[in-house]
Amino acid sequence: MSFIKRISPLVEDLGSYSTSKLWADVIAGLTVGVMFIPQAMAYAVLAGLPPIYGLYGGLLPLFLYAILGSSRHLSVGPVAVSAILIAEGISKIAEPLSPEFVSFAILAALLIGLLQVLFSVLRLGFLVKYLSHPVIAGFTSAAAIIIFASQLKDLLGFEIPRFHHLHETVSYAGTHLYDINWIAFVMCVGAIIIMLFIKKKSPKIPSALVVVVLGTVLSYGLNLTDYGLKIVGEVPSGLPDFEVPFLSIEKVQLLLPTVFTVTIIGIVESIGIAKAMESKHDYYTVRPNQELFALGIAKIGGAFFQALPTSGSFTRSAINNEAGAKTAVSSLVTVVLITLTLLFLTPIFYYLPKAILAAIILLAVRSLLEYQEAKHLWQVDKPNFVVMMMTFVCTLILGIELGVLIGVVFSLMMKWAIKRADRQY
Repeated sequence: MSFIKRISPLVEDLGSYSTSKLWADVIAGLTVGVMFIPQAMAYAVLAGLPPIYGLYGGLLPLFLYAILGSSRHLSVGPVAVSAILIAEGISKIAEPLSPEFVSFAILAALLIGLLQVLFSVLRLGFLVKYLSHPVIAGFTSAAAIIIFASQLKDLLGFEIPRFHHLHETVSYAGTHLYDINWIAFVMCVGAIIIMLFIKKKSPKIPSALVVVVLGTVLSYGLNLTDYGLKIVGEVPSGLPDFEVPFLSIEKVQLLLPTVFTVTIIGIVESIGIAKAMESKHDYYTVRPNQELFALGIAKIGGAFFQALPTSGSFTRSAINNEAGAKTAVSSLVTVVLITLTLLFLTPIFYYLPKAILAAIILLAVRSLLEYQEAKHLWQVDKPNFVVMMMTFVCTLILGIELGVLIGVVFSLMMKWAIKRADRQY
């Protein structure tokens, strides 16, 4: 029994479970669930996938992590950073939204999961320390700008060709502003304003769900598609089928750079969030290698049921904590809500404007811009400021994977140079 408790912290929690804890977990799970649904659809679109694959990411991955994870508050599912990494990496080898792209994305989830489990078995969690905070800060800040550029087409309401460089996307959008669809623009900006207002006045209200409902009602009631407003369209009903991802040496080779980047970034992100939640409580301890195992198994299981790569979400984890979650049962409640949505509620998303999903993404990635960190490093730690800026600029110019690699190498070189100077002194 002790072995089972070690492998599944949830089993240990259920040994002292009570009605009061159940009630708290149900409330927290429902609260996270109403935020999860619109976010998951938005992040799937950001990743270059149809919205339904975001909802699939809230089924088996979240269920498996709830059973195996050592954090009682970490909410696993689609997140902005992993989504843009998948979009950037796989768009080089397949067209977004195409069946081939979907196949690559799901295979990537399987490979990322296998790599994380391998890290856990070999107890290699310590390797993530080489990805220093300035590198992460530089990468996430650049990712925020890249994500913003990726949403220009839905913010402005006209098609923008997929370019390989950020400046090409911005330049095209700027030179075609005469094509702007004002309905999409006003709806996107208006949704952002509404969500900001709700967050300030009543933060417990699920602002993303509010704008999804308002946008869908307006789109349907006023026939806004007749005026060029883009909508999500048909979202398949029902649970995902069991499918074995097609594995080949050629596909693995093509995916390796993306898989490695998403694996490392996902580990740092998820364990960092889990540790932040742990610091607010004294009744459990986050075990990094157990986290690697749980996150890996969650991705592996999800890949067999068409889930996109998942990771820990800071926003949803914070809401889970603030809503009073006591155990991972709250995540199981979220899974139930997503299951019911897939079975009965997907038809209502047909008229959901893409401008609303863009608004959800744009507001969410605002927190990725680490300008306060840059200001702090400039004042107290110039070498790490240089590392952050190097990662930031390289990521914007050369792409996410190469930018992060250069940032890590530059960070290690900087540390080596400083240590050598200290020895000589």
